[in-house]
Amino acid sequence: MKKEEEEEEDLVRGTFTWRINNFSTLNNLAHYSDVFVICGYKWRIIIYPKGNNVDYLSLYLDVADASTLRSGWTRYAKFSLTVVNQLDSKKSITRDLEHEFAANDSNWGIKSFILLSELRDHNKGYLVNDLCVVEVKVSVRNGIKILEDQETGELIDFRGLGRVEKTFVPFLEEVCSSYPSLLECHKKRSRPFIQCAYTALGRLLRFLKTTKAKDMTRDACKRLQLLWEELETFKFDLAWLEPHVQLVLVMKKRAGRVDRLREDVEILENEIKRRRDVLATAEVDLEAAKRDLAKAEEEFKKIDMDTELGYPLP
Repeated sequence: MKKEEEEEEDLVRGTFTWRINNFSTLNNLAHYSDVFVICGYKWRIIIYPKGNNVDYLSLYLDVADASTLRSGWTRYAKFSLTVVNQLDSKKSITRDLEHEFAANDSNWGIKSFILLSELRDHNKGYLVNDLCVVEVKVSVRNGIKILEDQETGELIDFRGLGRVEKTFVPFLEEVCSSYPSLLECHKKRSRPFIQCAYTALGRLLRFLKTTKAKDMTRDACKRLQLLWEELETFKFDLAWLEPHVQLVLVMKKRAGRVDRLREDVEILENEIKRRRDVLATAEVDLEAAKRDLAKAEEEFKKIDMDTELGYPLP
């Protein structure tokens, strides 16, 4: 019983909530949530809003980066899928599942989750103001097997705590020397858990040390956010690091706003140039019209307006 409790303790858990707006406008194809990270692994939810060839809502959990993992990878997870009742949380529908994900089996879920007729009944509470809320809770263990599948570098022992990618070690040594509590907080956890934790820490530290501010593109900023969310899963004391990470993210957010404003200015400048060209063309046409008018007026003046109209006789 104690062993089972230890294994349960070493499950790394996380929750992701997907708020799907304008639900009724979605077509019958598969729709994917944003990628989210739990235990250092990338996941996403797949939903068939009009059913996967059934009259039910279909929901699945998917390994988001399956196509980039090593051949033969596997990932075991316990998870639950929930369609949230927005009027009465006690009536939310939850299905508990577990699955060993693999290259040829990278998503798992329930094809017939809730009848579409029940889902679309606004009095039921599952679809409110055309908003549907789906939640997934994921628990992962056996991190060492997944770690070796994900990392492509050489794995070496780090201070007897576990094997991590060699390139992470210098960064881990540096911060653990400055913040010894990082070495103490997980000593009682299982070896797979510890290896996942220090790999996540090493991955983030390497990113911060090898990435310059000028290289913080939108994709790089998104990666930093994912790395930070991954690391938060392991509950290190990162009070010393969080302000710096948040500063980088805020800085990039502001830089993104500057980029968008710069794009807006460029668009407006191009529009003004276009309108100036149109105006210049109109001015040329105006001058030509004025000349035609002056010529017509001159010819009109030559007509004797006192001449009787009359009519010819034979």
